[in-house]
Amino acid sequence: MSSPALGRRFLTVWGGQTLSAIGSVISGVGVAVYVFVETGNAAWLGVLAALASLPYVLATPFLTLTDRFPRRTVMIAGDAFAVIGPAVAFVLALGGRLEIWHLAVAGFLGGVGSSFQWPAAQAAVPALVEPDAIPRANGLNQLGPAAGIVLGPVLATLLVASWGIEAVLLVDLATFLVAVTATLSVRFDDATDDSEVADDGSWASLSAWLRTDGRPLITLLGVMATVNFLLAFFNVSVLVIATDLGGTARAGLVMGAAGAAMIVGSLVSARLGVAADRIKTFSLGLIAAGGGFVLAAVRPSFILVIVGVVLGLAAVPALNAATSTIYHEQVPASMQGRMFGLRTSLGRSLEPIGAISAGLLVAHVAVPAMRVDGALSGSVGVVFGVGEGRGAALVLALVGVILVVLGVRLAASPIRAQLRRAEPDESSVSNPPNIDPLPV
Repeated sequence: MSSPALGRRFLTVWGGQTLSAIGSVISGVGVAVYVFVETGNAAWLGVLAALASLPYVLATPFLTLTDRFPRRTVMIAGDAFAVIGPAVAFVLALGGRLEIWHLAVAGFLGGVGSSFQWPAAQAAVPALVEPDAIPRANGLNQLGPAAGIVLGPVLATLLVASWGIEAVLLVDLATFLVAVTATLSVRFDDATDDSEVADDGSWASLSAWLRTDGRPLITLLGVMATVNFLLAFFNVSVLVIATDLGGTARAGLVMGAAGAAMIVGSLVSARLGVAADRIKTFSLGLIAAGGGFVLAAVRPSFILVIVGVVLGLAAVPALNAATSTIYHEQVPASMQGRMFGLRTSLGRSLEPIGAISAGLLVAHVAVPAMRVDGALSGSVGVVFGVGEGRGAALVLALVGVILVVLGVRLAASPIRAQLRRAEPDESSVSNPPNIDPLPV
């Protein structure tokens, strides 16, 4: 059976959004490099990261707007607000009046706009493709962030070194214009909602639905929040391991390979879609990611780190596509903006907590324990090796084990059957068992 076509409308919007996502990564990395070069103070990097993530949490009470207005309108408004900061910074840079705090404020404003634009864009997928094409569309949507991981650092450093911060900001503005033009050029189908769920557009309505028909999704939200928290530990520990084994010059190869693996994973997900057993896809993704992380940590080998990280992160697009597809199929159309916004807010709020916790755990607990004379050198150290970088390896292995356990437990949980998409030959209706009829 041939795969359902994604269509010109989706591909047009997707192309603009993907280019904008890559431009945003280039801008973020370029600004960070510029700020560090100008100040020589790594503390500013923490400030920039915090201010870029904080809006996703602060905007949560107002995300009802993503369901009160048409998706297309919210996407354009969010993009337009996000570009205010870079536009002002660009003008200031041209006039020689750009200050570091200007870039920090620009990052905050960009986060505010994106905190509305991103959930609206996710919720808009059913307005652009046929129901059977939604899984493939969700798989392809993972390509932009993955491509940004590969291209962003390389292009950003090149632009800053060759033409200064103005070039980075100009790329951000140009990709924004492409994204908005693409969105404006496409007609979105109005969301239809034939469910009988009472919804006044408030958080209270979504909460009431989650406590009844949507109860399985509470479990999924909790698992996703845990995974985001654990990935913050991955980011810290794998950087320490890569630097320890490969040196500063080669450390970037690991994340470059990881980004390439995510690109491949995105393309495969876009080609194959998501299996009818959505939770099975999600669980297998967790198990594969966890297994890859353990492989990357188990021995002090730079090649093994690359192989493990590639195997682990290649599965991430599939599990992201699975969760997005579940939301599109299970959540009433009128609530999807809030649901995607809630998922993003939970994930982004846990990122800085996870990063700080990981740094403390690696530096003050794991590293001392895995030194030659450390408390674990004669036990765990026999397997993992001993030395400064092996403490981070121990943390990464623990993250991998937890992900595998989560995957196995989720595969055996009752929500697997509840969130499975019923096939025509399995049921006389097109909705999963134990869930009230909801639109796909």
